[in-house]
This record gives sequence, structure tokens and C-alpha cells, in this order.
Amino acid sequence: MFKKIIAFIIAAYIPTMAVLFIGCEGEDSYTPQITGNVLPYSNGATQQQHYYSKPVQSSAYKIEDKKTYKAVDTSGSYGMIPQAGSEKSWKAIVIHHSGTDTGSVASIDDYHRRNNGWDGIGYDFVIGNGSGAGNGETDSTFRWVEQKTGAHCKTDDTNWANEDAIGICLIGNFDNSRPSKSQMASLMKLVRFLSQRYDIPANKIYGHNTTPGHVTTTSCPGRYFPLSYVKSNL
Repeated sequence: MFKKIIAFIIAAYIPTMAVLFIGCEGEDSYTPQITGNVLPYSNGATQQQHYYSKPVQSSAYKIEDKKTYKAVDTSGSYGMIPQAGSEKSWKAIVIHHSGTDTGSVASIDDYHRRNNGWDGIGYDFVIGNGSGAGNGETDSTFRWVEQKTGAHCKTDDTNWANEDAIGICLIGNFDNSRPSKSQMASLMKLVRFLSQRYDIPANKIYGHNTTPGHVTTTSCPGRYFPLSYVKSNL
């Protein structure tokens, strides 16, 4: 009887830990057609050439009725703009959650290289939740700086989402809870800037699981992520 109880506990525990450590970033385990350096920021760029923002100050948002978020200014965008001559004509934005309680650019980069065999983190931007990175802090990755093909949303044979869409990952598991007010304020600032600069309309802003042609079974960015708010408040 004791052995049966132990076996049951192990069987229940392992899948839970797999979700915790793998999350969204582990769902697209394929090798994209990309080349480049292994580590972020290995192209010789200085830290000032990478976009990094502290949390955007915002009033609390409501989670029971209309879910309101304070509008944020899109000025001060130095670092969001890629270097002259390298900028791509981006067509869409795909939003993800990490599926984990903690995380950062460094931890996701390490996971993607070690477990997926990629040349680094698959996303263009990461927004922290206060565990592993500051709550609402936004950091660009080497893919954005170098304007490289992403590895965040596997689609059909065209691979259009990785080629033409900007991948933004918010740390957290939004199947269990909502993003923080600081994360949402920072996300709205970033999405507004990107949508204005690249003329990306609301109907080209997707969650991972609503991206046309996506081939992975996923709930990302989670059932509690307010995608409709993002799309209607550019």
C-alpha cells in the first residue's frame, strides 16, 4: 500500500514540475532556420544599444469588470529602435507568457539553448514579473538588436510568425493568474510603440494560441491574459 501511495505522488508531481520549468518557451521544440551567435549581446553591442526599461508607473487595473489600464507615454523610445540599416518591416506582434512563476532573459536564453538547441532565446522582448527580473521591467534580446528571425511561434511551412512577427514574452503563468499592473503598463507602452512604428493594426496582434497557422497545442498566453484589451487600446 505504501509503495502505491509513493508511486501516485511521483506520477502527479512530475507533470507539474515539467509545466513549471518548461512553460510556453518549451512548447515549440523545433529548430528554426536561423544562424548567429550563441549568447545574447555577443555581437559587440554595448548595453546602451539594448532596450531596457524600468517599470512603467500605472494605477491599479480592475480585474472583475472592465479591466482598465492607465495609458502610458510612448516617448523615450531610445533603444527600441534597431540600428540603421538593419531594421525589418515587421508585420505583426505575438504575445506569450513564459508559463513559469519566475524568469528572465538569461534564464529563458539558457533553457532555449540547452533544451531546444537554438542559438539563444526565441523572443524579441521579455517583461519581468518581479521574480527573476523586475516587475514590469522590459528587456530586448539579441534577436531584436540584430533583427533576427524569431523562434517563438511555430506556424505552417512559411514560418511567417517567426519571420515577420515580433515575439513578446511576459513572465508568469496566466492560466493561473493575471499579469501584474506593472507588466501590463509596460506591455502597452511597448505594443503602442511597435504598432505605430511598423503600422501594425490591432487585427495583427495575436496571442500565441490565436496566431494564424500556429501548429502547437497551447493555451499561451493563458486564459487570464486580457488580449482583447491590448487590441482595443492601441
